[in-house]
Amino acid sequence: MKIKEFETRQELYTEIPKGGIGFEAGVCKGMNAIHLYQIAKPSKLYLCDIWTNMNPDGSKWGRPTGFTDLWYSNHSKLVSRFFENEIDNGTVQLMRGYVSDFLINLDDNSLDWIYLDSAHIYDCISIEIDIALKKVKSGGLILGHDYNPAPDAWGASVIRAVNERIQDGDMIMESITIEKWPSYLCRVV
Repeated sequence: MKIKEFETRQELYTEIPKGGIGFEAGVCKGMNAIHLYQIAKPSKLYLCDIWTNMNPDGSKWGRPTGFTDLWYSNHSKLVSRFFENEIDNGTVQLMRGYVSDFLINLDDNSLDWIYLDSAHIYDCISIEIDIALKKVKSGGLILGHDYNPAPDAWGASVIRAVNERIQDGDMIMESITIEKWPSYLCRVV
């Protein structure tokens, strides 16, 4: 099977079946969540982020040069304003905390797709993919962002974690974007 190329992740989202149940891990300011919601038109969308610049021990977490508190702060109020009506009618649910903590509590095979863009540390993304493989239905989608090496930030951790699950036969790569910070789309086997 040939892997499809898309110019942008918004074009990639047209591959997500409409009306499914989705989950975005790592929402930040919510712009990608808006695109996912408008393009995939989910019947339910979970939006999860830690929305903090602090480690669990209370210390500020280190970031690569150029990554500012503009991105690593509490943007949950901003996101809740974007989705005010959808939150009120139950279509969108905001969750503040670590992705794996929320994913683990969802029923197995309850998601049609998940978009991973939270912690890019190998151990974190690897755990998120492992849990996602249980929560996403067979034939569903695991998508994510930053499928590229970033030597000053996360190294090859995203690529490594995704490729390991492909090599293990847990999912199949179907599509990728050709942006500077590419996104990927894999089908759960």
